[in-house]
Amino acid sequence: MKRSFIAIMAFLFAAAMVAAQGTVTIKYAFWGNPDAIGVEKDIIDQFEKENPSIKVEPIVSAYADYHTKLLTMIAGGSAPDVMRVDSYYFSDFMQVKALRDLGDLLMRDKVDLSSYYQQGVEDCTYKGKIYGLPWSTAPLYMAINLKVLEKAGLKAPRLDWTWDDFAAICKAVTKGDGADKVYGFAFDLTNISGILPFVWANGGDLFNADKTKFTLDQPVATAAIQRLVDLYKKGYMPPETVSATADINTRLFVNDKVAMRMASGMEVLSMQKVDGLRFEVYPMPRGVSRNATVYKSNVVGIASGSKNIAAAWTFLKFLRGPEGKGETLYMQAKRMPPTMDNPKYWALYVDASKYPKLIETNTKAISKTYGRKLPLRAGWLEVEEAVRPSLQLIFTGDQSASDAMKAIAGRVQAILDRTTDKGNQ
Repeated sequence: MKRSFIAIMAFLFAAAMVAAQGTVTIKYAFWGNPDAIGVEKDIIDQFEKENPSIKVEPIVSAYADYHTKLLTMIAGGSAPDVMRVDSYYFSDFMQVKALRDLGDLLMRDKVDLSSYYQQGVEDCTYKGKIYGLPWSTAPLYMAINLKVLEKAGLKAPRLDWTWDDFAAICKAVTKGDGADKVYGFAFDLTNISGILPFVWANGGDLFNADKTKFTLDQPVATAAIQRLVDLYKKGYMPPETVSATADINTRLFVNDKVAMRMASGMEVLSMQKVDGLRFEVYPMPRGVSRNATVYKSNVVGIASGSKNIAAAWTFLKFLRGPEGKGETLYMQAKRMPPTMDNPKYWALYVDASKYPKLIETNTKAISKTYGRKLPLRAGWLEVEEAVRPSLQLIFTGDQSASDAMKAIAGRVQAILDRTTDKGNQ
C-alpha cells in the first residue's frame, strides 16, 4: 500500500511539473518554399503528435536568401534552436560559433554514427568535434541517358569507367545541327563542384592536403581543365555550358539532346518524374584516381545559444537520428536519397518501375569506392567567387587553363591566408 501511495504521488508530482512548465516552443530553420513546406510539415506534425509538450515553429526561406538571413538572426541573438546549414557554409558558421557541440548528447544517448554514410558525418565535423547530424548526403552523379546511347549503338559504361570511355561516348553520340543537335555532355559552371571531379581524376586538387595552399594552378590540374575545355571547343558539349543552369541541363537531358550530365540527388528526383525517360546514375569517370565523384552532405544542428537544449535535441533525433521517423517520412516523400545505409530506407525510396534502377547499388559503390568529400573550409565561397569567372574565361577561349589559374592564384591564396587560422577544418 505504502509503495502504491508513493508511486501515485510521484506520478501526480511529475504531472504537476509538466503542467507548470507548459509547452516548450522551439524554432526550426531550413530552406524551401515558405508557402508549401511539404514533407517538413508532415515531420513537424508527427513530432508534435508524439511530443505534445514541444511545439515546433518553422523558419523557412528560399535557398538564395537563407544563409544570410540565418547569420543575421544569429548576430541579433535570435538564432533558431535547430537549423539546417549547407556544408558549403558550415566552416564559416563555425567561425561565429553558431552550433553546439553534440558530443555529450551523442554519447549519452548512444547514437550510432556508423548508421550514416561516412561522408555525411565528416561534413558535420569541425576540428574533430561533431556539431550536427547529416541531411541529404548524396553524390553529384553522372546521369547517363540510355536512349541517346542506344541510338548511337552504345551500351552503358561499366562502373569503373575512365576518361577515355567518357570522351569516346561524347564523340560517338554528338550528331546533327541546330536545334536537332545531340551533345555528349553537359554541366554548368555555377559552382566549382562541376570541374573538380575531372581535376581529381587527373591527380590534382583545389588545395593541398591541409587546405592551406591553392593548387588549381598546378599543371596536373590545369591539364584536366583544358582537356574538358577542348571537348567543349570541338562541339561535343552544348554552347550553353558557359552560362547554363541546372534547369537548362535538365531540359536538354530529358529531351534526349545530351547523353550525359552531372546531377544532384534533387535533380535525379526531378528527372524521375518525366514519363519515358530512361537513365542511370554513375560515378564520375576515373583517371589516375578513382575517387573522383563529389559526395556531399548538409548539416542540421542545435544553436549554441539555445535555451531549449532538451527539446531541440529531442526534435533533432526525431528529424535526423538513426531511429527517428524523419528519414522514413523523407523517403516516403521521395525528398532525397537515403542519408543512412539502411535497407529499409532504400526500400521506401526506390521505385522499381522507374529509372534510375541502379541508384541504390551505384550510390553505395560511390560511397565506398568512388566518392570524395569536397575540400570545404572557411572562405570556400570567396574562393569559388574568385575561381568561377576564370573558368568561364577558359571555356570561352579568352584564356588557357594554365594562364587563367596562374592569374588568380595570388588572390585565392590571400583568401586562404586570411581565413586559415580562424576556420580551417
